[in-house]
Amino acid sequence: MSIKEELISKGYKAYENDEIIVFWKPDLCVHATECVRGNNGVFNPTRRPWVDLSQGEANEIARIIDKCPSGALKYELK
Repeated sequence: MSIKEELISKGYKAYENDEIIVFWKPDLCVHATECVRGNNGVFNPTRRPWVDLSQGEANEIARIIDKCPSGALKYELK
């Protein structure tokens, strides 16, 4: 089973482009806003979908997700 399949089976939603897959599990989110403060173009909770990977570089997005204290956000670089 791939990382993507495993996380989706655990309730994570996936947002994907050619460079990165971002996974988000709403139930785990503690709204620390590290993601929004990191790049509110990529992570904007007032927009649907709230994750727009076209607004940032994959490595920047990964660094932001590494600061997520709850584990609600995860990623896989392609």
